[in-house]
Amino acid sequence: MQVNKIDNQIFQSHQITSKEMRILQTALKNNKVFLYDVDTTHGFMDQLILKRNDGITDGFPVIGADKIIPALLKIKEIFLNKLPKLETVDAHKFSDPEIKFFKFVSDIHSEKGTLGAEKIPETVFETPKYLIEVEPEKDDVPTVFEIQNAIANKEIIRVEKNEIDVLKYGNGNTGKVEENKKGIQLFENLKRAGAEIALVYGVAEEYCVKAAVAACKRFGIIPIVIEDAVKDAGEQALKNSNDLVYNDVATITTNIIEKQLAT
Repeated sequence: MQVNKIDNQIFQSHQITSKEMRILQTALKNNKVFLYDVDTTHGFMDQLILKRNDGITDGFPVIGADKIIPALLKIKEIFLNKLPKLETVDAHKFSDPEIKFFKFVSDIHSEKGTLGAEKIPETVFETPKYLIEVEPEKDDVPTVFEIQNAIANKEIIRVEKNEIDVLKYGNGNTGKVEENKKGIQLFENLKRAGAEIALVYGVAEEYCVKAAVAACKRFGIIPIVIEDAVKDAGEQALKNSNDLVYNDVATITTNIIEKQLAT
């Protein structure tokens, strides 16, 4: 095992081995691979905190995230209409616990229905086939059969969330972070639908990307991180927990993907 470095953040992982590459190539042929696009929205990718007309400060810029846009665009060019895609977007309200926790950054980020919650153009493939909204009372998680069809037809499933972890839900009424039953159901259905490998990318490496990797591992889906398409938020204090999650996770680059996987 070696130490991989992505900008300022270091985590324990390893570059994809020849054996893992063969497994990935086989899974691709058997339609068992999906893209996992984590939070590539204006709220995180744009490099400025906006001051709205109402005086509210809006945004949570991951500094330097704009530098991974060429890699994000390359992923789109390679895999558009060739792989199914799971994508997460934050969809916040002012009462969300996460918003209160990160109040030192801005008043809000990625408020549902605003530009901050929308994906940047470089990561927009097409209109999602399924939208799982953040509200827990909405019955909108696709079934195993629907996910099987989405995989076969290279379609998109978009998940709104209001916590770092898609498997968690921030209850604005109680102020507590709870289990997100919809997120759990989604991953259970993904696994039962035959998904085996997730190509994970996005922001931020030590927050939502790490949670995405952990969610895949929890449900028996192999995460492979596209290392030049992730960006950290510079939180060195989280290094130990990063190492625990990323331990034994393979990484790959868009150049390797282009040379060995693109068809």
